Amino acid sequence: MDFTLTIQRGGFAAFEKTGIYPEFLLFHSAQLGTSWRVKLRSEKQNGFLKLKGQIAFHYYFDDGFCKMQSVTNGVVTSEWYPERIVIEMRD
Repeated sequence: MDFTLTIQRGGFAAFEKTGIYPEFLLFHSAQLGTSWRVKLRSEKQNGFLKLKGQIAFHYYFDDGFCKMQSVTNGVVTSEWYPERIVIEMRD
C-alpha cells in the first residue's frame, strides 16, 4: 500500500486552551484518495481506520514507528510499514 504517515505536533491555539501541545497521526493514501487524522494519546497506540464505514486497516504505532495491516471482513489480509513517515511541527 502507498501510505504516508505524518506525525503532527504542536498548535498554538490548542496550547493556549489546554497548556498541552496536541499530537496527531495523519495517514494518507494517494491510491485510495483519502486521509485519516487520529489523536495520538500515548507513545504506544493502536487503532482502526475505516473506509466507507467498515474497518479497512489496523495500525500499531510505537514511539515513531508504525506497522499497518489491511483488514477484509475482519480478517488480516496483508501487513506492511508506511512508505514515508514525516514529522511536522506546527506553531
